[in-house]
Amino acid sequence: MKTNRLFSSFLILWTILPAVPLNAQDFLPPARLWKGKSESIAVGPAHAWCTPAEKSGFVQTPSYKETMDWINKLCSQSPLLKTISIGKTLEGRELIMVVVSTEAAKDAATIKASTKPCLLVQAGIHSGEIDGKDAGLMLLRDIAVGSKKSLLDRVNLLFVPILNADGHERSSAFNRPNQRGPANMGWRTNAQNLNLNRDYARLDTREIRAMVDVMNDWDADFYMDIHVTDGVDFQYDITYNYVGKHGHSPAISSWFSKIYSPFVDKGLQAMGHIPGPFLIPTNWTDFTEGVIDYPAGPNFSNVYADLRHLPGLLVETHSLKPYKQRVLGTYVLLEETMKILGKESQALQEAIRTDKARRPSSVVLAMKSPDSKKPTADSILLPGIRSKKEYSEILGSEVVRWTGEEVTKNVPSYVLKEPAISVQTPKGYWVPSYCPDVLERLKIHGIQMTILKEPQSMPLDMYRIREPKFASAPFEGRIQVKGKAILENKEVLMPVGSAWIPSDQPLGELAVLLLEPDCPESFLQWGFFHSIFQKTEYAEAYFMEPLAARMLTETPALRDQLRQKKKEDPAFAKNPDAILEWFYERSPYYDKTYLLYPVGKE
Repeated sequence: MKTNRLFSSFLILWTILPAVPLNAQDFLPPARLWKGKSESIAVGPAHAWCTPAEKSGFVQTPSYKETMDWINKLCSQSPLLKTISIGKTLEGRELIMVVVSTEAAKDAATIKASTKPCLLVQAGIHSGEIDGKDAGLMLLRDIAVGSKKSLLDRVNLLFVPILNADGHERSSAFNRPNQRGPANMGWRTNAQNLNLNRDYARLDTREIRAMVDVMNDWDADFYMDIHVTDGVDFQYDITYNYVGKHGHSPAISSWFSKIYSPFVDKGLQAMGHIPGPFLIPTNWTDFTEGVIDYPAGPNFSNVYADLRHLPGLLVETHSLKPYKQRVLGTYVLLEETMKILGKESQALQEAIRTDKARRPSSVVLAMKSPDSKKPTADSILLPGIRSKKEYSEILGSEVVRWTGEEVTKNVPSYVLKEPAISVQTPKGYWVPSYCPDVLERLKIHGIQMTILKEPQSMPLDMYRIREPKFASAPFEGRIQVKGKAILENKEVLMPVGSAWIPSDQPLGELAVLLLEPDCPESFLQWGFFHSIFQKTEYAEAYFMEPLAARMLTETPALRDQLRQKKKEDPAFAKNPDAILEWFYERSPYYDKTYLLYPVGKE
């Protein structure tokens, strides 16, 4: 009977709900007509090597299997291409990387030893944002059996077409409704519901571990991570971002601004595209109030690359542009990047060497977000789209409407300039052997370390984490924690298997960010040391009350301290357990490791 009532209620609800819209494009802002020279790159269905996306008229993107079948078929026809597995997802899919080179042996040792620069391109880290995959397939085709083989004369290419392979197969017409195609889109997160582009520091996912292994083993000279942005409307159809001069690789940043950007922007414009910087507005309804830098940390691909002194580019095509336009723009950016790497690899290599040799006396752990309320700011000329606000009866408030009408204006630009948290660079860190998860991740990053073969006692600076505050909900599968890190000098016995991590190494700054507890992306704040926040030994009242009396007799100053504490904290004064805990904390029986962060530094 209860089941019948529930079924009847379901039928009633079904009849009053509107039909699910079959085309989210009907609700998007107006699409602007686009015609560009890059349209000549695409081939038709009659072409023997037409890609699946081209065959659909850039309406569909191929499945994982269709993509891999097409790549394997192309590789079988060309000695320039070879596929290798760089890992496997939790759902069992191979993470495939295509090695594209004139080198006969297409292995890590050969590519690493090559005199040519190496470009590492990754697509589908957010698999609904899949422009890079389909652009990459077209470029592979044109290198292997078309007219673009000469791109390999000066450059080697590593291409990962689908990094989030499990999310890619969670494909639906109802994913990313704010994006103009393709008709079938993958999911943002992986099978664990983790965002891969928030995992570069933690290394919780197989996919990002695989990419970091590639960085270490293949020693690429340039790393490109391809996305699709969303949010506000503007004229740019392709934007990109690299860490500026405030970051950890200023020489690389200078190469980007002086050499890379002018070259690729010119190439994109010549092919009918509008390139620009990746922008975050201070007001998401329009750009009138300007744009602002976001102080991202090393969990993001381009910031992580900057810490590795690896030129890293975050590419964001614009979600409201047609899929064909976005794919073709990505193709042009890939081709232009290969060209400039071939022409300017010497200058880039010098920049990389310069940044790897840096040993700053202090390290910035986090940048301060710019204050958009201040009247002073830089400005940029923004090719935008006009917006208007209309009252919504449904919302009872105004809602923004993008009109599709072009409008170009100068807007304020608030850039990152001021560090929020810095620390003096120590000689190095000691990580005890009983922190295996942390040691494992440091090794995967490629951070150099020496392992103790015998126990060793030493004086170290240690942090005590006072007033810890835990997040109320998980983020990226973890409960984050913050606290006041207070330095103490202690004599510490480091057991066998503990690791000495010197800061005097190319990845020294990365080690500092991961191990300094005040860094927002540190292992401590991501929850790798939660056990230090729990008490494991206690003292009963029948023991503590007579001990407290003895302590007051032997240390008269305690009586004044207790009196002052009760005066300042009436709740404490009325809580016998809190009073006994106060004495316990000051007794020799108290756990001296409570709240003690076990990583020491010299």
